[in-house]
Amino acid sequence: MVINGDLVASRVYGADAAARLLASVVREANGKFTDALAVPLRVIQGDAFQGVVKADSAMKVVFFMQARLVVGSNGRLLSRFGMGIGAIDQNLEGVSDPALLTGPAFVAAAEALALARKEKRQLVLKGGAEHLDEAANGAFGLVEFIWDRWSPEVWRRAIRYDELEDVGTLAEELDVSYQAVHKQLHRRGVLAVREALLGLEGLLEREEP
Repeated sequence: MVINGDLVASRVYGADAAARLLASVVREANGKFTDALAVPLRVIQGDAFQGVVKADSAMKVVFFMQARLVVGSNGRLLSRFGMGIGAIDQNLEGVSDPALLTGPAFVAAAEALALARKEKRQLVLKGGAEHLDEAANGAFGLVEFIWDRWSPEVWRRAIRYDELEDVGTLAEELDVSYQAVHKQLHRRGVLAVREALLGLEGLLEREEP
């Protein structure tokens, strides 16, 4: 799967500062998701990026990047993601620059990102079977609705929970009760978002060429 992304409101945030933050997040994602990235993420023109990710890890990469951008900018910066399913014309072995690649997946990702810009969405998928695109983009709308209500602090807890995958361990780190952490994650939609994104990864994996 091809992921195209660009930053929202980077000029308001400050183009140079936004470019530095994006470059840092891309480096961190490339290091964290080495096995999940068929071609590493690469920054394009300062405020955009592109990469090729295995479908069964796509939502983890997207969630991680959005969380790091929001937290790193204290809520002032986030990204749009256009995701494209389809064939890639070249062999990916040894390729480190997605700009060297072509194919239907890249066309679909570009169209998805253009649609995200037009409709002011954060997440758009194109190129899969019609029922998959409809299901994924419908679910993405609900995810975005919840994300828009998260403060940077909720994002911090959400990404840490995503890393730990265990409420009890997170509660121990925060030195608060299991019940208090579970209640916050539930009320803020963190548990529902994680479940939805993991479910979508399963669907995407089955559609990957």
